[in-house]
Amino acid sequence: MSIAGPIVIGLIIIFGIFFIYTTSKVNQLEILTRDKGAEIDSSIWDRSFRLSKLVEILEKKGIEHEIDAPDTNSFGLGSSATIQAARSEQLDRADKALRKIIKEHPELNEDEDFKTNIEKFNTARQQLFTQSLAYNKSTYTYNNYISGFPANVIATFYKKTDRPIFGYVFADIDDEDI
Repeated sequence: MSIAGPIVIGLIIIFGIFFIYTTSKVNQLEILTRDKGAEIDSSIWDRSFRLSKLVEILEKKGIEHEIDAPDTNSFGLGSSATIQAARSEQLDRADKALRKIIKEHPELNEDEDFKTNIEKFNTARQQLFTQSLAYNKSTYTYNNYISGFPANVIATFYKKTDRPIFGYVFADIDDEDI
């Protein structure tokens, strides 16, 4: 009886276990980055929704504005980081315009519905910032893991590539700038 047979079988078993473990780890990290990306989508949607409510209030009060509120029906989970950054930039421009309107019309601060929506609008911005940090951290971990051997072989086998980071630089929105 040859010893080569059990050695080959043992190596195949070890390779199989290693392959399954590495595949599982790559998938786990990818799912984590997708979840974090979905949280960013959720915060962007929430900001857009709150902005649309604020615009409705402005229109009811007859206040002229040039705020372009994005259509919340066009949003979905799984947007690319580039689309998320573009939407965030659009919302920050609207935020600056909204602050200018509030300065010109201080009576808006007395409207409870307006105050509630502006508070939730600003809270969603803070959440977006926090979630973008978590997304970038998980994306860095994923990209770092699949770039090393042997995970890069597994990632190539399953056609997985590096994920982009959320590259939007949050504007410093101060009332003095307006």
